[in-house]
Amino acid sequence: MSTQALLVTPAAPIESMLQRFGPPIVILAIVLAVWEFLVWLFDVPPWLLPAPSQVAVRFTRTPTLWYHTGLTILEAFSGFAVSALLGVSLSALIVHSRFMERGVFPYIVVSNSIPIIAVVPLLTIWFGFGLAPKVMIASIITFFPIVTNTTRGLKAADPRILDFMHSINATRSEIFFKVQLPAALPFIFAGFKIAASLSLVGAVVGEFYGSDRGLGYLVITSATQLRTDLLFVSIIVLAALGVGLFTLFGKLERLVIRGEVDTERPT
Repeated sequence: MSTQALLVTPAAPIESMLQRFGPPIVILAIVLAVWEFLVWLFDVPPWLLPAPSQVAVRFTRTPTLWYHTGLTILEAFSGFAVSALLGVSLSALIVHSRFMERGVFPYIVVSNSIPIIAVVPLLTIWFGFGLAPKVMIASIITFFPIVTNTTRGLKAADPRILDFMHSINATRSEIFFKVQLPAALPFIFAGFKIAASLSLVGAVVGEFYGSDRGLGYLVITSATQLRTDLLFVSIIVLAALGVGLFTLFGKLERLVIRGEVDTERPT
């Protein structure tokens, strides 16, 4: 029994990974093979549509790619961090104050309806071409999903538990940290996962205007110079970053919520 178990158990995770990632990898391989063949068959010029092999070569021959990628990540993460801190704090105020809910929340909705690309030139005029306007744009574009999801989560706390906490004269901070915040965690992380991907969009849009570095700068310069292979490289890196951030916050959500559940179990 033990020998058979030793032989079967290690294979289970591998089989699970193959079932999960096998089909997407196969589909991707087929798409790339067909793409490569059609470019070769019709002799498509590289400036119009480069072959996957040409994109791969450009990926290895762009030494500054990681510098531009790191800068965009810094801008996106900084904007996301500011938005997360302010968004969660403002949501707490909105939930505990009818005045704040009626006075501030409509302006949050209005700010989300303004196209972010229309705000970029104004922020560039005010704050120049440095890091600040990119961080602000990433923060603005991520603010709405964080505030709306967090507010909804804080309001989703069980009213029976809230009534019980009030009956034992619990303070407002105790109710918030012991009841409302744990109940809102799934909503907060849902907002974080959306906002993390949007923060990249904000950083790249900010780099479109007057920037000489970052993935947004690579996208603009490669498009204007018809360097389509570099354009594909930039797009692929941005897509990988977006998926990676979404996956990261998904794992953090499982860890945090699992930790909350474990602390509530009796020892």
